[in-house]
Amino acid sequence: MSKIFAVFKREVALYFRSPIAYAISFALLLFLGVLFNSFVTQANGSYPPDPGFAPNLLTFLMFLIAPLLTMRLIAEESREGTLEVLMTLPMNEGQFIIGKFLAAWTYYTVLLLLSVVYYLLLTLVGVPDQGVAFGAYLGAWLYGGAVLAIAMIWSAVTEDQIVAAFLGAATILVLYLAQFAAIWLSGQETMAGAADFVRELGLQAHFGETLSQGIIRAEDIVYFIVVIIGALFITTRLVETRRWRA
Repeated sequence: MSKIFAVFKREVALYFRSPIAYAISFALLLFLGVLFNSFVTQANGSYPPDPGFAPNLLTFLMFLIAPLLTMRLIAEESREGTLEVLMTLPMNEGQFIIGKFLAAWTYYTVLLLLSVVYYLLLTLVGVPDQGVAFGAYLGAWLYGGAVLAIAMIWSAVTEDQIVAAFLGAATILVLYLAQFAAIWLSGQETMAGAADFVRELGLQAHFGETLSQGIIRAEDIVYFIVVIIGALFITTRLVETRRWRA
């Protein structure tokens, strides 16, 4: 555990010293603020405030945010030759990967907590549903962890950060849009079974239809946990392969 914490502490320090991290948080909060102002103005008391406004929007934007947060985690270490040096330290690949992942997830958690200010502002113009708010924020937190873990796979595959970011964004976007593919497949008589599989594989089936509506199901939580563990396992195996080749 101390080895994981050592990697975690190093990566968190890098995040909060990086101008890119601050640029991401500034751009995100500015974007959320502009849309929130438009949302409140249009609502104008005509319908109840949506407590899931900020987490729903944040999860949609994760196909851009997650690759930016993870593209350097392993790719930069590989390109600069420091990965091999780090691998000589008394820690295994799993501890190394988990420490880096937890640092990225922590930074994302800070962004998510900052967005709570919009929920607090909504309480000034109405009484938001607390159950929906809790489900949306819990779902957004798990969703963020899952897509960060997925994006880390590509950082382990290539030394080029731009390529890692592009492939990560494409993968997350495909999983986000899986629901639409399932709808199309359901219209094909011979593809009904495949439609259900594709739908359950997608991210929105476990967030947009349930958690973001305040419906907390064990299967959705298990889905995100399994995705995180599976993605970290794949990333660890990829890093182990690099060590073996070195």
